[in-house]
Amino acid sequence: MDWTQHKNGNIPTKHENELRILSIDGGGMKGVLPVVYLRRIEQQLGEPIYKYFDLITGTSTGGIIALGLTAGLSASEISDLYIKEGKRIFFKNKFSNSFLSAKYTNKQLLSLLKETFGDIKIEDALTMLCIPSIEHHKAEPKVYKTPHHRDYILDGKRYMWEVALATSAAPTFFPAAEIGEGECKIDGGLWANNPSLVGITEGQKLGFPLNQIKVFSLGTGDSIYNVNNEIAKKSGFLSWKTNIIELAFQVQSKSATYISNYLIGGNLCRISPTLGRPLKLDSTKSEDIDFMINEANQLYEKTFIKEDVRGKFFEANSFSDTILAKKSV
Repeated sequence: MDWTQHKNGNIPTKHENELRILSIDGGGMKGVLPVVYLRRIEQQLGEPIYKYFDLITGTSTGGIIALGLTAGLSASEISDLYIKEGKRIFFKNKFSNSFLSAKYTNKQLLSLLKETFGDIKIEDALTMLCIPSIEHHKAEPKVYKTPHHRDYILDGKRYMWEVALATSAAPTFFPAAEIGEGECKIDGGLWANNPSLVGITEGQKLGFPLNQIKVFSLGTGDSIYNVNNEIAKKSGFLSWKTNIIELAFQVQSKSATYISNYLIGGNLCRISPTLGRPLKLDSTKSEDIDFMINEANQLYEKTFIKEDVRGKFFEANSFSDTILAKKSV
């Protein structure tokens, strides 16, 4: 993609005076939910998802999905990574000691990401991208971005597999991502598990007022947080285990939804099922995967037509003519 127009402040958008953003939450294996929903949309419309959005943002598992969509993979191909390769992603570290090391090694995940993305770089993305991570050694948020602004110089040369590893390195589950000399990245879900605010902020950076920003936000399911209060009262490591990560992810996702709704109101479309039972972020059990596929299909049937998701974001020929929305940056 030629980023020259973007760098000059002329952002090509699918609709005049409107920036359309797809936002995908983190959630480990619960990424099955949004990617199956997107798979149904692609099957219905016969067009790649990326063609309907100007910017795609995703965190952790949502970051992997976002990268895949902008690398030219179909939602069906990406769903296969979870459904068929889940056990490879969450490959048990046989020598793991929960006090000293992550629950899983990232060697198999790294191998799968390299196989999936190959030599594709961030600058090769088919839409604008924003992928949250964390600079651990600085305790600072990090957002990997395509070179769609004159200030964005370095991230474009990153391989997509590097960024996918960096955004999904969830503490206690996976070791930190060491993707460069002296670099140590961890999961962006700790601050932007629901990255809708990242997308909205980027839209503002590019010169779009709030009333011109539309966000289609896909969650990974609002699970019943069925954890006894005694865990929080004790607050010891053995009490919390991985529950502290799930708590942080859920709270951040919900708060981001509330704030996004406050900022853009009806321009936010949030789709995330309320699950009838808890699902672990690392569950690769066939019954859990089947449950998520069923939930995603039901959600699609309920919302895509009946709640007019199609009309709001996927109307016919929405991408046939690219319009230059000239913005002051």
